[in-house]
Amino acid sequence: MDTVVALAAATLNAGTPLLLAAIGVLVCERSGVVNLGVEGLMLVAAVAGFAAVHASGSYVLGFASGALAGMALANPST
Repeated sequence: MDTVVALAAATLNAGTPLLLAAIGVLVCERSGVVNLGVEGLMLVAAVAGFAAVHASGSYVLGFASGALAGMALANPST
């Protein structure tokens, strides 16, 4: 029984970021904008955030760099 509980917890833990991205894509597509690169944006932001935390040790700097990397790639004018 402990294995089933651990599997359910791991599934919820791994699926939450994808659920949040899916909700964001749903809102964008309902407004008429189709964004096919959401998974790539999430990946680049995660790598940038990890690299910043690994280099500096600051979680705030990691969050900020991940957010900035995602915003830079999501800019439609580029």
